Amino acid sequence: MELKELVEQIAVKVAERISELEESTQTEICGGGSGQKPKLLILTEDHGTACHELLEKEAVKAKFEVVCTRSSEYTCDLQQIDTIVLGSFSSLSLGKIAEGIGDTPFTETVIKAILMGKQILIPHEEMEIYQYRNTAPKLYYGLMMQKIEFLKSAGIRFCSRDQLESMILENEGTAERKSCEKPEEKLEAYGAYTGNSIKFTKKIITERDLRAAYEQHAMQVFITKKTIITDLAREYAEQKGISFAID
Repeated sequence: MELKELVEQIAVKVAERISELEESTQTEICGGGSGQKPKLLILTEDHGTACHELLEKEAVKAKFEVVCTRSSEYTCDLQQIDTIVLGSFSSLSLGKIAEGIGDTPFTETVIKAILMGKQILIPHEEMEIYQYRNTAPKLYYGLMMQKIEFLKSAGIRFCSRDQLESMILENEGTAERKSCEKPEEKLEAYGAYTGNSIKFTKKIITERDLRAAYEQHAMQVFITKKTIITDLAREYAEQKGISFAID
């Protein structure tokens, strides 16, 4: 046997052994262990430093077995995971997940976790969409805010990075969280409602009116020239990207 052929065979054997060891390690992290602690998964699209800060929290390490990974490397069974923290949450993934499009490892994993009723937390600082708060067209930004509200209704919890540790340690169940949520206000019959628009017939529009309309996905409000809009209502409309039009 020539030396070159021998070297090639050794290289193949080494590669096979490395692959076996990697699979063994992945299985141990995701499916093995003593099972004494619940597992906390930090799932990110791009590996950053936010997850490392969480890994260093003594209270979190004491209560959870923490798995930190990028979605492209994550292949373990979600049945083994108790809580998921999402990082580097892009606007593209926000739109896809809200529409149920799981065409990447990250979006597929998040959608599956939602369907399984897992506790999912997202720090506001990890949301790319908020970077465009002052530059995006109001109507488009309002549409993206609707997607966030949809994910909230699906059980995903949003918080600041400072609140993240305490929310993880609360570890509330899905049913308990839903029971604490504020009931949705019903949109009264103020006028005609079609698609993403509503025609108000009342003379004064308040913030509460717009909140009720927004919860019904109204992004455009038709009013008359004599309609009075309160200052709080105008602030809410600007925040949510709701537009007014004279009918």
